[in-house]
Amino acid sequence: MKKRRVLSFILVQILSLFLSSDCGRILKWNSVPIEEARRENVTVGDATRTFLIHNPVDDRNITKLPLVVILHGRLGNGKIIMEDSGFNSIADREKFIAVYPDGLRKSWADGRGATPSDREKVNDVLFIETLIDHVAEKFSGSKENVFIVGHSNGGFMTQRMLIEKPRRFRAGASVASQISEYVLKNFRPEIPVSVAFFNGTEDPIVPYYGGYVRDGGEILGVEESIRRWLGWNSCKNSAEVKTRDEMNDDTSLEILSYVGCAGGAEVRQYKIVGAGHNWPGKDRKIPFFTMGKPTRELNTAEEIWSFFKTKLKPE
Repeated sequence: MKKRRVLSFILVQILSLFLSSDCGRILKWNSVPIEEARRENVTVGDATRTFLIHNPVDDRNITKLPLVVILHGRLGNGKIIMEDSGFNSIADREKFIAVYPDGLRKSWADGRGATPSDREKVNDVLFIETLIDHVAEKFSGSKENVFIVGHSNGGFMTQRMLIEKPRRFRAGASVASQISEYVLKNFRPEIPVSVAFFNGTEDPIVPYYGGYVRDGGEILGVEESIRRWLGWNSCKNSAEVKTRDEMNDDTSLEILSYVGCAGGAEVRQYKIVGAGHNWPGKDRKIPFFTMGKPTRELNTAEEIWSFFKTKLKPE
């Protein structure tokens, strides 16, 4: 048992090194210059928290811009998810502010009790709320059109925010993540809110059908998570279904859209058959870790913004 713990520790350190240092340059992903985003900080209680912001417009006297908060996965940071996700070019074209906060110790307190931030009782809910207010005040972000996205640990944090603080968001999207049992047992959304899920059916890290994540707590399956949101949003149970299988990469895509929900909300599922844990559309190679098969069937950031764009509220 002791040897296994030592080995796990060593592997985590190696992974952290590859994700957060120049060693990461040998990995396969499209690099985005750090100059495309500005590093900022905000005070939350006694702590100073950091984030990257990409603002496509310098003039602060214009109409307030939509704000998209993008949360990295475990052992990541704002720079990594900025590089992986590809939201900056979409923000330039569509005119929204993209914000990439950094979790403490490369993690988020998503409620599962499994991350360093959870164990240290970091209040990441307050951090994200404070960040939204800060960006709205300093960078002309719109409080009426706030969206949230997260991958893996960041996706679980996205679910926590949508369920605990639904009035803060027009919509959210979780990638390679679902609802955790802790959040389900302790919170219910007060109002309907639109939500999308992007999950590979062969994810070796976050099981598609739920259960226990190794060192990550108990979670619902994807389809059970969808069912919960259909109930909370009072949606019709029948979905509009579209399929895509164009890339000859041994994966395929099913898009299930549930509309007719209370308050104009929508629940959408992107079921990526055969795919693993990577940000869909990217192929990150990490030594000693099996991420599962990548997919090229979709550009996830484009799909997410297309979903969010239909939820914009006129200012």
